[in-house]
Amino acid sequence: MTLEIETKRLRLRVLTPDCAPKTLAFYSAHPEIYEKYEPIYKEDFYTLKFHEKLLQAEYQQTLAMKMFRFWIYEKENPTNLVGTVSFHGISPDIYSSCMVGYKIAPEYWRKGYAFEALNASIEMIFHEVGIRRFEALVLPDNIPSINLLEKLGFEQEGLLKEKIYIQGQWRDHLLYGLLMR
Repeated sequence: MTLEIETKRLRLRVLTPDCAPKTLAFYSAHPEIYEKYEPIYKEDFYTLKFHEKLLQAEYQQTLAMKMFRFWIYEKENPTNLVGTVSFHGISPDIYSSCMVGYKIAPEYWRKGYAFEALNASIEMIFHEVGIRRFEALVLPDNIPSINLLEKLGFEQEGLLKEKIYIQGQWRDHLLYGLLMR
């Protein structure tokens, strides 16, 4: 099982709890960006203890091949987190599908990092885990994310009414799908 992926410019790694200070710093640097796409975070979200527990749980889920979260670093700057790509709801066998998520720090937007990281990690999940259908949910007004998904080959499959409760309101989401062959 791959816990690290290397691309031309990036290194993607599954992190362990000792990296909690880095993930906490990542989220703390731009809460106004990340929170507008997420459910309301728990009260202790911005604590080191929460991130240690989260990374431990995610690491265990990765070992069980139930989810993967890769944290993205630039090869030339290996100490700063650029973002994350994740695969959750992994359902092999008859469904052979999972959900895709991603976040990139705003200072790294428009550099092609999300495309590069997702392209490489989708290939790994397809070949090593055997997942052939990837799904992503995106807010209808998130044009940069829609453009990214379409560039990766995802196709819009429908509108899911009031799909996710985000920041105190039910929000519609577009469903995008990618079939690997």
